Amino acid sequence: MSLADRAIELSGYFQIVGERLHGVKKNNPETSGVISAQESQLLLSVGTKEALKMSEIAKALQLTLSSVTALVDKLEAKGFVTRQRSLEDRRIVRVSLTAEGRKLYGLVEGAHRELSMSVLKVLSLEEQVMLLALFRKLAAKLRAGEKRR
Repeated sequence: MSLADRAIELSGYFQIVGERLHGVKKNNPETSGVISAQESQLLLSVGTKEALKMSEIAKALQLTLSSVTALVDKLEAKGFVTRQRSLEDRRIVRVSLTAEGRKLYGLVEGAHRELSMSVLKVLSLEEQVMLLALFRKLAAKLRAGEKRR
């Protein structure tokens, strides 16, 4: 099997995982109807940090700044995030979760954890360790590539 064939196979697996993650966001009874899948993704990005700049969110979600602004507008109206302008540079806007946003983040993150546990359960302990080591390596390479841009 060539590298191109393996890449196509891997792409198919990523598609399956992506669909499952999207389903977790869309079909979560505790968040369905409360926030959209994109809002959920933004919530997860901001929830892993204390606060993120709008430009950092746009980069993480691979969206335009105007799209992120619209998402933040919706989440702010629902009481899940707040914006703070930088005192040093008023062009910089940081987004952070409110107390209600932290609660919702916990629900969304918990659903992701459940999905991850269901994936890991089908693997032996050795396979789990190997899978995590491979993803760690991939993530490090991807992060290093981002820093060079």
